[in-house]
Amino acid sequence: MKEQIMENALQSFAIDGYYSTSMQQIAESCGISKASLYKYFSSKEALLLKSLEYNLDQWLTKTTNINLTQTLAPKDELQEKIVLELEAMKNNRSLVHSLMRAVPITKNAEMMQMLKRTRVALMNWHRDSLINAYGEKKLRPFLWDWVALFQGTMREYVVLMGDEHKALPIRDVAALIISHLDVLIESKPTVNPVLTSDVMHDYEMYQKDMKPASVQVEIDEVCYIIREKVKNKADTDQQSDVDRALEALYQETETGHPRTYLLDALTLYLQQWAPIENERKKLYDLLELRNRETK
Repeated sequence: MKEQIMENALQSFAIDGYYSTSMQQIAESCGISKASLYKYFSSKEALLLKSLEYNLDQWLTKTTNINLTQTLAPKDELQEKIVLELEAMKNNRSLVHSLMRAVPITKNAEMMQMLKRTRVALMNWHRDSLINAYGEKKLRPFLWDWVALFQGTMREYVVLMGDEHKALPIRDVAALIISHLDVLIESKPTVNPVLTSDVMHDYEMYQKDMKPASVQVEIDEVCYIIREKVKNKADTDQQSDVDRALEALYQETETGHPRTYLLDALTLYLQQWAPIENERKKLYDLLELRNRETK
């Protein structure tokens, strides 16, 4: 019954919008009373978030358990996966859009966590798909850059098919994407990779069955990455100063109201040994998110 409620709720939210959909309407669509519905979900906001998480889990289960014929070559298997994903994203795009526009402001923090999980899961699925087709050795050190370019290309075709209703032949699109990937991956870039393992550390640590981490856990993870990057680069005679700065950074992020001027000073000091601008920005975003959660 709980799964039926979430499926019916998703459809109602997509058709009528979140604010125009009542718990009574959802209960009636499931053939139960509103009182029974509240036994499963404490509020409409809780139902929305659980329904979106359920939708993501269903997608992950479907895409990670594709029973493709064993006679397919790795690239042909990748092409079949692309076809499956394009069809699924095309069919679900209007639903996702309507839900994202209707997310209640009071649940933004939880929604951001759920969206992060979705983004990480999708990129890791694309990563595994490319590795299976081309081999990790050929993809390194540009693996995550190829994933981003692959995913961005897919997204643009989905927009054209879903938002603009262009009748594109999905199998031809998939074949063209494979053709471009072949050229891209066989090329020898003369520049350095952008999405290095350091940058994508949190994505590489992802596991399919993980639950969304709390904001504080993500803050601690960013601080850990900063620590590892800086300590690996700092001069030996500066290690004690670096340790004190890192400890001060940890302590400041754990306070209820971290002082921006102190965070600025500490991160700028640490930045002289290693490039941590991306981590610094992410840390500030997470601290702001935590602040909104506690209000």
